[in-house]
Amino acid sequence: MIMPPWFLDITDAVCRACGVNERPNSCNANLYEDETDSVGWHADDEPCFDAKHSDALIISLSLGSTRTFVLRPLDDPKSQTQLSLENGDLATMDTDAWLDATLPAEECACEEAAPGLNWQEFLKDLRDNLDDDPSFSRPWVHRLCSSAYATFFSEFYLEEATYQVSKSTCGSGLLAVAAVCSQSLALQMVNISTRWRWTERPVQNEGRSVKDFLEPMLAGDCLRLCEEHSECASVAHGPFGCHLKDKCVLRGEELVLPGVAQGYRTYYQRSGPCANEAPSAGLDSDGQHLSEVRYLMDSAVRLLDHVVHCLDESRWPFSIEEILSNRIEFTAAMLHTQRHDGREFTFQWRRWQSYKLPFTCDVAGRSAVGDAGAVCRTLNRLMIRWVRGLDSEVGFWHALLDPKNGNNSEVDPAAWKSAQYWVESGVVAWHYDDICTFLDLARSNEKYGTPRVLNAGSGPLAPGRIDCGQSVPVVASDGLARFYLQLFDILQHEPPAFPLQCATEALNECFPQHHFDVVHMRNSLDHANDPLMGILQLIWVVRPGGWVLLRHARNEGVAGHFQLGLHQWAFDIEDAPDGQHFVIWSPSLRVDVSQWLLSGGFASAVNAQRQPHPAGGTEEILGDQRKPS
Repeated sequence: MIMPPWFLDITDAVCRACGVNERPNSCNANLYEDETDSVGWHADDEPCFDAKHSDALIISLSLGSTRTFVLRPLDDPKSQTQLSLENGDLATMDTDAWLDATLPAEECACEEAAPGLNWQEFLKDLRDNLDDDPSFSRPWVHRLCSSAYATFFSEFYLEEATYQVSKSTCGSGLLAVAAVCSQSLALQMVNISTRWRWTERPVQNEGRSVKDFLEPMLAGDCLRLCEEHSECASVAHGPFGCHLKDKCVLRGEELVLPGVAQGYRTYYQRSGPCANEAPSAGLDSDGQHLSEVRYLMDSAVRLLDHVVHCLDESRWPFSIEEILSNRIEFTAAMLHTQRHDGREFTFQWRRWQSYKLPFTCDVAGRSAVGDAGAVCRTLNRLMIRWVRGLDSEVGFWHALLDPKNGNNSEVDPAAWKSAQYWVESGVVAWHYDDICTFLDLARSNEKYGTPRVLNAGSGPLAPGRIDCGQSVPVVASDGLARFYLQLFDILQHEPPAFPLQCATEALNECFPQHHFDVVHMRNSLDHANDPLMGILQLIWVVRPGGWVLLRHARNEGVAGHFQLGLHQWAFDIEDAPDGQHFVIWSPSLRVDVSQWLLSGGFASAVNAQRQPHPAGGTEEILGDQRKPS
């Protein structure tokens, strides 16, 4: 846009402060919404700047919070210069030999000690033990957790919707503590008999010692020693030993003060010597300990917001993908406990088994939406938010599939009836009765074998075959299908059909190229972490001349401020000189999909239109794309 007079006044004031007589001919503005935002390496080589060829002067004015500004020579990427730019600082550059970037606050170096904890020693201890125990499962995990647990809760506070991190703390260190302690708690719960419960801290009056084992061991091994000893009724277990006690712990027992005997708990049972004692479930329960593990897992994911820009390159032995993968696996473990009435908890932190996350950054044509590095960082942050919304999405379908929720005021009655009808009959409304029309269009030029339709992002309600003069098979796929299968088991449903586990961004790993005549998605691509990659994958699996049909509620992510569940994107249609264009946008990224697909040769036609939602309310967006023949 043309610089207005008030902006020229500001520009002239900046030039006077720098002693520059010639007013710059352009200005670039970067808005950092919070301390995690950043801009990637760039050379200001856009044609309108021409800084790379004309050796133009660049003036950078910083406003607001202090940020780290980094320079590196084009011919020496390892040599970097960092400046700390505060509110009102001016920095000038007058050479074409540099790349520059702004980074969020550095929280991966961890030079300063935290209260009661030296981060450098903690890091060294962690790395040394992982070298000997890459499975991350020996007693050292409990010892390391007990030494850092208090620091974690003094520096980090997580509520359901908000979280706080001490301004001076080490985000990557806290993340490592969350990982270590979640593993410690999970290891203590795995393979422990259902007869056992445990307290948050040891009970004050432990009773008489039956036998002591002054060596580190897993809680399960310690409890088995108690079960083998006729006089043992409870156990004090921690990072340095296993102590068998003769006391039957009762409800309301007083616990030691926080900070005393760190890492130790009292394990107690209601069988054996204590069979006739009053139930003591009031002290604690498996559910509370599952909640404790979940708190730590969620804390680790939240802390990624602070260190996403530096964690993978730091000395800390945890990666972004590892943290997110384990949080996804924890969701499956929680569902497993529901299936088995809470009697079996099978989660264990995974380090070397790779879980392929449904996003990528090396997409052909990515330049259509801006600098690839900046897009990748944005997708990384959106992936963190996607993982945080996973439980919400699974819980939503759990509520709809549960036959007990017919009178639940928190469940949409129409959606619940539709889900229950599908369970009984296999019938679900998943398209606008136009699939057969598009099948005919897709097969008008070339004749293939059996017609095939893919309903991608189907959710749990997978459709059956469709009648188009002949019976046409419909394949359903969904990136969360594995969780929906668990829901069927929990609710004891025999589903009439079920989706295949396949993220939209990874359809090429599940299906051959040119396999389907029509690919259909309804109200699900906006759930994807990378919808552009999803569209390319949809086009990849459809036959030449075939159609990709996208039918979505208009701007659905806006109502929840792009924070509700997996709704991170909005779909809309905007007027353009050559007609209506299909647009995908969020507060972070925006792309004209019609222009991108046609200019890149990915589609030969893009039909975009709005139409009333069949159920009323929010308009539907139809973005139908034909693959080149």
